[in-house]
Parts: sequence; C-alpha cells; structure tokens
Amino acid sequence: MEADILLAIHAHATPLRDRLFILSHQLGTFWWLATLVLTMALWHVRRGRSHDGQVWVMTGISTVVIENVLKLVVARLRPELWPRLVPTATFSFPSGHALASATLYPLLAWDLTRTRPPAVRMAAMLAAVGLSLFTGFGRLYLGVHWPTDVAAGWALGALQAWLAIRQVRC
Repeated sequence: MEADILLAIHAHATPLRDRLFILSHQLGTFWWLATLVLTMALWHVRRGRSHDGQVWVMTGISTVVIENVLKLVVARLRPELWPRLVPTATFSFPSGHALASATLYPLLAWDLTRTRPPAVRMAAMLAAVGLSLFTGFGRLYLGVHWPTDVAAGWALGALQAWLAIRQVRC
C-alpha cells in the first residue's frame, strides 16, 4: 500500500515540482537545521537568556539522537521505486527531515512570536506547520521515504516541539 501511495504521488512529477521538492529537501538537511539551532542558541545567550539557548541546543541534539538511534534499531530500507533526485545515506525510518522540521520550525515560530498578539503567534505556527508538511511531503515526492517514515517523523517532531516549548516557558 505504501508503494502505491508513492507511485501515485510520483505520477504527478514534473521538472518544476522536482525543483520545488529539492528545495524542501534543503529545508530539512542537517546543516541547515544545525545552523538554525546554533543561531537561535547564540541569539538567546547574547540576550541573557541562556536557559532558552540551552533548550535549543538540547532539542537539536535530542532530535539527531532520536533519529539516528531509531534508524539503527529499525533498519528499514528506503524505497527503490525510481531514480533519486537527492542523495541518501542512512536507513529510512523515521524520516529525519520530517522529525527535525516538525520539531524545530514550530519551536522557532513559538520562540519568535511568544510576546506577540495571539493572531501573529497563530499565523507563525501555521507557517511552521506548513513548512513541516512541505518538508515531509517532499520526502514522499522524492521517493526517499515510505509514508509511515514521514508520519512517524512528524509525530515524534510534534512531541519534541511540545516538550521544548514547555521548557522555554519555564
């Protein structure tokens, strides 16, 4: 069934969509998100909010650890349904891009808008969730993950984001 879902998505592939979802791949890469984590951590430290900076660093580290431990434990092979447009080097479950984007983009939205009016916070959170959905769906479009890999990444990421936001609130 998962292969059928991926093939149905791939049936709508175009060169323009290829470029769009290669961008989604970039938004979930380790180096892009590590830069985000370190930037936010340093920003908080410079503002005298070292606790918030520590939360960013610990959230970034825990995201990488959770992803890599689960990939080794589950050892699920990636789909091989068509030639890949992006490189892959590890196992499939869970999607690290979905996990990290569902963790860090909502944390970023909450962190940057926590003192703003509720409508601004809601708009930022919707944008963050949209980025996470875009990143995760891109993994399916690119054929580098099974749908359950992405769903698991989103679920774990949502839990991570919730825990991180609770820590920053303290």
